[in-house]
Amino acid sequence: MDSENDWPSQRAGDLQPVGSGVRVDPRTVSRSRPLARAHWILWILFIELQIADVVTTNRALAVPGNWEANPLMHLSQTHLGAAWWLTKIPVIVFAAVAAPPSLRPWPMFIAVWYYVVVVSGNLASL
Repeated sequence: MDSENDWPSQRAGDLQPVGSGVRVDPRTVSRSRPLARAHWILWILFIELQIADVVTTNRALAVPGNWEANPLMHLSQTHLGAAWWLTKIPVIVFAAVAAPPSLRPWPMFIAVWYYVVVVSGNLASL
């Protein structure tokens, strides 16, 4: 990237419509495909971690001496009993709205890592 033509702002104007006979620099191809793939991978991991959280929480709570650390989930478990996990559905819907695939993947990345820590804590207490 020694010349000014290597800057992304300079290359952006070089793109021409497909079929115009003008050569398109392969370095200017959009990154939307890798971002979309990363979003879907993070989304699948998020869903899997939600399921793992429910399973590991139920198993950890079956061990004497363990309790739910999240006060909202504790309230849900108190009032809904075995169906406490239904309150996780709005969390999943919120994540789908808050981190659409057109944005950067970092919000989903943070959510996935948060639930990695939660599930790891549940597994540690088994």
